[in-house]
Amino acid sequence: MAGNLTLEGMDEILDRLKELGQRAAPVENQALYAGAKIVQENAGQKAPRSLEAKEHLADNIVISEPKQDENGKYVEVGPTAPFFYGKFLEYGTSKMTARPFMGPAQAESKKQVLETIRQTLKAGLDL
Repeated sequence: MAGNLTLEGMDEILDRLKELGQRAAPVENQALYAGAKIVQENAGQKAPRSLEAKEHLADNIVISEPKQDENGKYVEVGPTAPFFYGKFLEYGTSKMTARPFMGPAQAESKKQVLETIRQTLKAGLDL
């Protein structure tokens, strides 16, 4: 025995889903940037500074444009090219002990970053 099922309001739901899809990419980028900004600020506070009045590594930690790979979208947070020595500080060398600042900044900020991303997505998509 077959019956008929009539759904009302499906056009509205489909229109809403289409609208969400169109807004999702820019909101996703905003959320990634908002989360990365927290790591950037925390890393800037942890990065070493000299006493000289010059540009410091701490002032040159930047956020990349959003990128995408097989795991999804992401941004990178790290020093600009002229401050390449940040990786030597982070990981150490054969003659220098590591003085990490990026790893701890990321680890300490994780909960705040996730909450910021969640809130940004929620607000941006009107959820």
